[in-house]
Amino acid sequence: MGPKKIKFSEDGELPDGMSAVIEPTVEKQSSDESESESESDSDEAPEEESISASKARTLKQQKEQEQLEQELKKKEKQKRKEQDLLYQQQQQEKKKKLEEILASSELPDLLPDELIESVEEERKKEKQLPQGKHLRSEELESELAEMRKKAKLEKLKQLKQQRTSAVKKGPVNVQVQTFGEKKKTVPKADPKVLESKNSWLNRESLKRK
Repeated sequence: MGPKKIKFSEDGELPDGMSAVIEPTVEKQSSDESESESESDSDEAPEEESISASKARTLKQQKEQEQLEQELKKKEKQKRKEQDLLYQQQQQEKKKKLEEILASSELPDLLPDELIESVEEERKKEKQLPQGKHLRSEELESELAEMRKKAKLEKLKQLKQQRTSAVKKGPVNVQVQTFGEKKKTVPKADPKVLESKNSWLNRESLKRK
C-alpha cells in the first residue's frame, strides 16, 4: 500500500491523532559529500604514486649517467698516462740506438758528395715534422731505421771533413789522417813506390862515381 494522504484543516493544523515527522535531510547530504570526498581521494592516490615513481626513475637514470661519465674520464686519464709512458720509453730507446750508431766505427773513410746532400735533406725534413708526436708501436721500427740512416750520414759528413789530405814529397805521397782524438799516423808507403825509389837511387850513373 502507498503512503496515506494527510489532509490538513483549514487552519493548517494536522488532524487529531497525527504528528509531524521531520526527516534528517541535512545528515543525508553530509553523508553524500563524505562519500564523494572519499572517492576523489582514491582517484588522486594512484596519480601521486605514478609521479613519485617517475621521479625515482629519473633520479636513478641521472645517477647512472654520472657514474658512466666518471668511468669514461678515468679510462681516458689512464690511457693518456700510458701513452705518455710509452712515448718516454720510445724516446729513451731512440736515444740509446742513436748513441750506439754514432759510436760504431764501421764506416768508410771517404764518402761521395751525394751522401752529404742527403744529410742536409734529412735535416730539412726533420724541421718540418710536428713536435711532441706520440709514436705508435708499429711506427717505432720505421722511425729507428730513419734514425740509423740519418746518424750514419751525419757520421760520414764528419769523416769527410776530416778526410785524408795528401802531401807530395818527391816520388812518395805522405798522407796525414785525422780521426777525432786518434793519433796522427803516416801510412805505409806503397811497395811499388819504394821499388821505384831504390832503382832511381842505385842507378848506373851513381855506380860509376
